[in-house]
Amino acid sequence: MIIQNTNLANQPALPDIRVGAAAPSVAAGATPHAAPKQQPSAEQLKNAVDVINKALQQSNHSLEFSLDNQTKTAVVKIIDTSTGQLICQIPSQATLAISQEIDQIQQGLLLKHKA
Repeated sequence: MIIQNTNLANQPALPDIRVGAAAPSVAAGATPHAAPKQQPSAEQLKNAVDVINKALQQSNHSLEFSLDNQTKTAVVKIIDTSTGQLICQIPSQATLAISQEIDQIQQGLLLKHKA
């Protein structure tokens, strides 16, 4: 995954931030082996977030990472630090609400099926 801030017209170029391991190249005629995906360590994630936050501070934006209590989904918010206004949220509130409704429907169907 590559994360770059493209709104900094007069700022020096930011380094690419890659999370996770790159796929190994396979020589012609060789069969690829299914290697397990490596999850980034907590230290790697912290470093990546620090670099991103430093870049966003130049444009008065900050990232906020959280976990939705009901759906147990990771949520990322981009916030304007000068006004405190939410600029973008991934996944959106609507998506989280739909996910919660689907979970409730599935639980209801499971209870009806067992009864």
